[in-house]
Amino acid sequence: MANFKKGLLKNILISGGYIYASQIINFAASTIVSRLLTPSSYGLVGLITVFTGFILVFSDGGLSYALIRSDFGRTYQRVLTNLAWVLGGILFIITLLLAYPIAVFYHNPLLTKPTIVLGFTFILRSLSLAQGAVLSKQLKFGFIGKVTLICMVQSVIITIIMAWLKFSYWSLIVPQVTTALITAVLYEREVKLGFKIYPYSYFIVVFKHTRKLIGSVIGFNSVNYWSRNADNMVVGKWYGAQELGIYNRAYSLLTLPLNLISGIFNSILFPSLKKLKSEGGDIEKEYYFVLTVITFLSYLLVVTFILFPENLVNVLWGKAWLQVATLLPYFGLLIYTQTLLSTVGSLLVLKEKEREFMVSGWVSAVFLVGAIILGGLISLKAIAAYYSFSFILFVLTFQLYYSYIKALNFNKLRVYKFWIPKILISLALWFSIYFELQIFKVVFLAILTIYIGFDASAELSKLYQIASKKIWKR
Repeated sequence: MANFKKGLLKNILISGGYIYASQIINFAASTIVSRLLTPSSYGLVGLITVFTGFILVFSDGGLSYALIRSDFGRTYQRVLTNLAWVLGGILFIITLLLAYPIAVFYHNPLLTKPTIVLGFTFILRSLSLAQGAVLSKQLKFGFIGKVTLICMVQSVIITIIMAWLKFSYWSLIVPQVTTALITAVLYEREVKLGFKIYPYSYFIVVFKHTRKLIGSVIGFNSVNYWSRNADNMVVGKWYGAQELGIYNRAYSLLTLPLNLISGIFNSILFPSLKKLKSEGGDIEKEYYFVLTVITFLSYLLVVTFILFPENLVNVLWGKAWLQVATLLPYFGLLIYTQTLLSTVGSLLVLKEKEREFMVSGWVSAVFLVGAIILGGLISLKAIAAYYSFSFILFVLTFQLYYSYIKALNFNKLRVYKFWIPKILISLALWFSIYFELQIFKVVFLAILTIYIGFDASAELSKLYQIASKKIWKR
């Protein structure tokens, strides 16, 4: 359906423009901040966020999905704001109670105060949760992008000033609080949901309509979080803050493209597919179009991470961070596949397959956490290596059958045709990286280049035609 592609392209260009500008600013600032702060400062914050990040999983709890997917009106949306506030307050209290035990767990008394400060962000985030969902439902991605850019600029300024003034790890914590506050104020000014408190009976009615979705999303996110962050806990506990700072810096280069590519697509994909579904469009066909575009966008990053990791690290952060380069090739492989698979959650929720969404996360977590623990017994590099291998071979294989074929009932032949070549090429690249076979690495990257060019040519041609028409109309 041409209208879907046009709408998706328009929203991606609008939202992506602001988000890419934000990330470019953040990336440029990181080259400065990394020279003002030590790996230990990053590592200390990383120790805290292993736990506060898990608590953050519950701050949404599927409320955004529920609001976007529902056809209820303003009262329903306002009751959801009440639920968000209650949830934010509870999560702050939990963080407050965990601050001292976290410090004891890592044998580091410095962790207590910054943990409490980060916990306060849960209250601030709850003030913008429902408002952000309303903006997404209304497809106001331009406004969301503007707020993201504003928050990034102020965050960068505060971080650089505080780092220059020798505030150490506080330079990374305070901007998170100000960002949550600014987002809450700007979102509410736009949406105007208000701050009315509703009776308990309203909560019961709303909860009945959302409990299945909320339970499944929390079940998925909580387990999925540890599958993605067990490595941080293992590194922090077994190797210390210094090594965690190195690992987190490498992992940040994995999450950056995930946020820039699949993050943008996911934020736009769910409300766009919801609209397409209501119009009777072909969801499976348009979904493959999205995956093809994502594959093409991630390609250059994959090649850079695999072939030029030392050059990349040296340019960005300097020689003090060169240990990061040994991890990047494995994370490069994850960029290629994780950016694609991260979109399946939107489809499962859209199709009301919440239970399957949760189960898929549980099974994937077993594979990934097992690989992380095994790698942790060997070395920092082994954690990245085994994590990527487990994701490519076990998680992808399971997901293509369980999520795409069984849950979503996608065409089997089309699923295998899309995913099997990607799994085989990724595995071949993994072995060439792990055993340091430079010639084979180049050969398999060449095969990947040819494959992506052939696979994406038809869909990118359609996208180019749509974009050209929009430009000429102007």
